[in-house]
Amino acid sequence: MERNFQVAGYSRRLVDAPDDDARYRMLMHDLPRRFHQLPSELQVAALSVSPPLTGTQWDALLAAVTEHIAPLHGHPIPKWVNEPQRFLDLPWVYSSVRSTAFDSVLYAPPAFIRHGTFPDPSDLDARGGEKHAWAP
Repeated sequence: MERNFQVAGYSRRLVDAPDDDARYRMLMHDLPRRFHQLPSELQVAALSVSPPLTGTQWDALLAAVTEHIAPLHGHPIPKWVNEPQRFLDLPWVYSSVRSTAFDSVLYAPPAFIRHGTFPDPSDLDARGGEKHAWAP
């Protein structure tokens, strides 16, 4: 268990990641799993600091993932996810595979729709670190 875990730390990791697939895995798999492993009081602390903006679409996905997992663990949604820079003007579907992209839009949870980001819905399940399984 990492006592210094912060959602805000992902901003720097996004900038340093070698490619978009690594960024995607970091936000959709690593962040939820590590967050899920924390005791409740450390989860609250991990959500409290606003991540620095990267000026990329990844800011929106980070906000969407956070907005999605916080209530699953009984926490209020952090205010920083509502910063205007954390929303996309044009929807972003991560997958280039047509059937997956279709499912991404069809089965997107509200947090992702709100931020304009549409990940593969198969990445949103208990194996990804969510407290409760979510499946289309």
